[in-house]
Amino acid sequence: MHIDQIDTPAVIIDLDKLEANIARLQTYLDEHDIANRPHIKTHKIPEIAHMQLRAGAVGITCQKLGEVEVMSQAGIRDIFMPYNILGPAKLERLQHLARRVDLSVTADSVITVDGYARTFAGTGV
Repeated sequence: MHIDQIDTPAVIIDLDKLEANIARLQTYLDEHDIANRPHIKTHKIPEIAHMQLRAGAVGITCQKLGEVEVMSQAGIRDIFMPYNILGPAKLERLQHLARRVDLSVTADSVITVDGYARTFAGTGV
């Protein structure tokens, strides 16, 4: 198939360039003793996240609960979510995810901290 025959929108990845870019970044970070936890929001592809982990990333960063769910279903276990989670339904999803993966979150308000505290009280998570 020629590229002109591909209907759009379509994801087209030059695998050699992708692998080289992942390796180049990881090499630089390793040389400077910087832990790599790439944000998956640009690719949202579990296979690419696994490539980043195999190259030496310590984990991944996700923006949304849905991304965490997809990545955890793909076997990724160390996930950071640097955004506040609010609301009972989302907090329940967060609790279920935290039972399956090593999940780190942040909070920038008392409201968020209270929600996390209520959600995880007595759960052992």
